[in-house]
Amino acid sequence: MKQVERVTGWLLGILITMMILRIVSYFMVSESAAVTRVFKVFLRILLTGIAYLLYRREMGRRAYPFAYFNVLAWFFYVLYLLLGIASLMWSSSAPYSALQLVMDVECVAFVYWYWKLVLIAGEQNQRGAAKTMAHILGVSISLILAVFIVGMLVDPEKFYRETHGGAVARLGGFIINPNELGMLIVVGAGAIYTLMLNEGRRTWHLLGLGVLVYTLVLTGSRSSMISFFAVTGFFVLIGGSFRLKLGAVAGGVAAVPFVVQEVFIKEGDVGEVMSMTGRLPFWTDLLTFSFPQRPLFGYGFMRISTTDKFDSLHAYAGAMTHNTFLQVLLNLGMVGAAVVLFQMVLTVRAFARERDAVLKHLVVGVFIPIFVNSLTEFGIFGETNYGIMWYLFIIYGLMVKIPSQGGKIASV
Repeated sequence: MKQVERVTGWLLGILITMMILRIVSYFMVSESAAVTRVFKVFLRILLTGIAYLLYRREMGRRAYPFAYFNVLAWFFYVLYLLLGIASLMWSSSAPYSALQLVMDVECVAFVYWYWKLVLIAGEQNQRGAAKTMAHILGVSISLILAVFIVGMLVDPEKFYRETHGGAVARLGGFIINPNELGMLIVVGAGAIYTLMLNEGRRTWHLLGLGVLVYTLVLTGSRSSMISFFAVTGFFVLIGGSFRLKLGAVAGGVAAVPFVVQEVFIKEGDVGEVMSMTGRLPFWTDLLTFSFPQRPLFGYGFMRISTTDKFDSLHAYAGAMTHNTFLQVLLNLGMVGAAVVLFQMVLTVRAFARERDAVLKHLVVGVFIPIFVNSLTEFGIFGETNYGIMWYLFIIYGLMVKIPSQGGKIASV
């Protein structure tokens, strides 16, 4: 028994370390774009190779019986990537489109092998894959944010990003976009809520949530704060007692004045909030001037114009749309948008048919922040970011199973 626990603990520790490194691979590590790009590509490919080798090692010790369900959602995601590959023939920058495609394909491979390792770990520790994955995410993200707390005290210039003429400082700084960091924080919160709902409250759960909530406020991310309240509300409603629900509502109402002033309004610029920080006029110009030029197949994978940046008449110049669905419409046209729409419908269908309650809780906790983020940032179909990775975990989580962990579901 001790031997099994030792092996299981070793694998779980490796998976947590790999997840931390994988998340770090999306950070800026140098002011040099070339150095950062090499670092990201090398680390991600290395982690994918390690995931594959670990999988082969575990399968050599015991042949785990994997089963596959809801494959259509995965098929349409692959179809989306194949359309992206085809777009290299008409892309306004084939090298850039190719780089984005390589990173997305690599992410598909990494998540596939990593999720199988999570399934194996869940079988070994008898917690199941969903609880094991929630544990990995909760621990990994909490530790990363703890480092950010230390970093902002030691090197504030690197860990804070000043906006509004220096009047507002947002956690994330040079390393990561504060909105992307906020999304990561809420994913971590969703994972911890999943564990609290299904395993009860533990000390590290509360400590982890404390770290996440504190750093979320420091990011100043409006979209992430919205998704945090949505995730919290979901878990309180499905699992809390009447007193807890009442307390959560009262606490939320009490926090509204602070959150609105410090996160949403900031320096009193209501116009900025109403225009979504200039996004609305930017989107209007994209649909008015850029989209009509190439409506069917777009400008090529992750391209929104014939030039590197679209020069908006009424907003800023941007290389991406700050909306993942508009991004697809611009880079792969109406054909790509249709493929993505079918893909998401099939993913929702797979979720509706899922019988593993813990997995469904985790999927909701992860999907809410990445969906909200997709409305205002890179998102699940945007330029390479860890939102894509979280979405792929949802797809694979609903598709690849070990039958003893709840695999007896509809298989189409």
